Amino acid sequence: MENPSTRGHTRVVHAPDSWPGLLAADVPAGELQRHRARLLAEPGADRERVEADAAAAEEVHARLAAGRQQARELAVLDDLARRLVGLHDPADLLQEVAAQSRRLLGADVSYLMLRHPDGLRIEVSDGSMGSALRGIVLREGEGIGGEVLRTGRPVWTADYLADTGVRRLEHVDGAARSEQLGGILGVPLQVGGETTGVLLAADRRPRRFADHDVELLAALAAHAAVALGNAQLIADLRAGAVQLRREGKRRERAGQLREVLTAVVLAGGGVDGVARAVEQAVGGAVRVEDPTGARLDAGPGGEPAGWDGTPQRQLLAGSVLVPVVLPEGPVACLVASRVATDTDDEVLGLLDAGATSLALVVATERAVALAAARSRGEFLQSLLAGAEDDTALRRRGRAAGVDVDAVTCVAVLTPADAAQAGRVVARLADGSGSWSVEHAGAVVVLLPGPTADDVLARVGTGGLPAAVGLAPCAGGAAGVRAAHREAAQTAALLRALDRPGSAATAARFGVYRALLSPAGRGELDAFVDATLGPVLRWDADRGRDLASTVDVFLRTAQHHARTCAELHVHANTLYQRLERVTELLGPDWRDPDRVLQLQLALTLRRLAAEL
Repeated sequence: MENPSTRGHTRVVHAPDSWPGLLAADVPAGELQRHRARLLAEPGADRERVEADAAAAEEVHARLAAGRQQARELAVLDDLARRLVGLHDPADLLQEVAAQSRRLLGADVSYLMLRHPDGLRIEVSDGSMGSALRGIVLREGEGIGGEVLRTGRPVWTADYLADTGVRRLEHVDGAARSEQLGGILGVPLQVGGETTGVLLAADRRPRRFADHDVELLAALAAHAAVALGNAQLIADLRAGAVQLRREGKRRERAGQLREVLTAVVLAGGGVDGVARAVEQAVGGAVRVEDPTGARLDAGPGGEPAGWDGTPQRQLLAGSVLVPVVLPEGPVACLVASRVATDTDDEVLGLLDAGATSLALVVATERAVALAAARSRGEFLQSLLAGAEDDTALRRRGRAAGVDVDAVTCVAVLTPADAAQAGRVVARLADGSGSWSVEHAGAVVVLLPGPTADDVLARVGTGGLPAAVGLAPCAGGAAGVRAAHREAAQTAALLRALDRPGSAATAARFGVYRALLSPAGRGELDAFVDATLGPVLRWDADRGRDLASTVDVFLRTAQHHARTCAELHVHANTLYQRLERVTELLGPDWRDPDRVLQLQLALTLRRLAAEL
């Protein structure tokens, strides 16, 4: 039965020993030459026709072979394209492209260069004899690769080292000699019209690359450029996904730490509670230091981290230092040891969160302390001013944390500045606690526990930055006010006696103590009037100051020249004044006993005026 598929078609069958039969059988080129020889050897052969048929057959054979070769190459390219698409690691992809380009062109060496800000750099090579090619960098226009980058077109040379038209470099020539390179072909890797790299194939002998070679390597480069771009995108996506997961975990840990820190702060955990929470979160050792290096949390002291007060984060001796900053500036430093370095953003984020919570704690503690200090200050002002009854003062004192019944000593001082006041108050209290306030231009310190003599023994009688008057106190509001008056008068007496850096109690002043009580002041006034009264009344009646002349004359051991110099008067004037004193006080006023009484009277008069 006739096959419908062959209806209307005529099948041509060629003899196996004819030119068409041989071509159909795809015999080797040598078999065509042998068939030609057989035909020429036949008797009566038409040589011209045989030669013409042989030439035509050879041309057809060559075209068929070229077609088959092209088909094989296309198949190889298709297979390579599929393989490249399956490679998602850029490094693996680069190595595969280098290996396949070498195989496709039958070259000895292949290498691939990628574009970087500093030029083209050889990333991978295949078939090289050593590491001479690795890492070579070419700028635009340098060598074969640089010329491809400059023009964006394929470039080749039959013999690189002998080609004078190539812009060469010493280190590149050295690598070419080391690899014994001859012919080199380079084609661009292009994406969107931009050259991103160069693919090169080379032989270790001179080679003239045909157009077909150029087209083949260019086709491979086109596939490689697309695959490389895709691989880079995939790598970027993977890296982005990893980063997102890491960021998510970081945010989760940071959120958990913030919740813990919020709970610690609300529960009043203070500096130590925050430090321990941060320590657990970062997995290292954490401490908090003030600008002096003193530790603020509850851990052991240890060596200070060496924070210099800078508001920026620092890395010192393996520790991360994160400042705790308030609006007025850095107030403390969070020090983390045995944690990741400053390149770990997650750890740094946790430390920053801890520093923020510490700033809140410090600000809160300062606000509470300031409010407490203000409350104590207002109470102490009222206590010293006597503006309320004792019952109300005791009630306010308990609210302000001051027990007036426990006060055993009151100190009064007039330092030059707040820093001096702080140092003196610290020496007076010696860690036992005290309450202090600025009142009437002086600093008043109430001390519970030690007696005035105990405090005096502790601070010494000299070497202080201010005069300190001390007075014993029996407790209670009235007792505190009485002790304050005595201590204030004692401090004033120290200054009047030119002892500004001393501390004393009233009991230390002997006869001068009488100046500190109204009754004693009356007795001393009577003594001054009895001893120096005529001179004082003479001065008052005439608006003179003869008493000062007596004071200087006796203080200079009755030395006339020194007295004149200090008073800035002529000797005759001094003699006239001394004669007037003799008239007023009598001729024996220069006797030792009278001199002692006069000097004491003059001193008491001056102190009384200053007090």
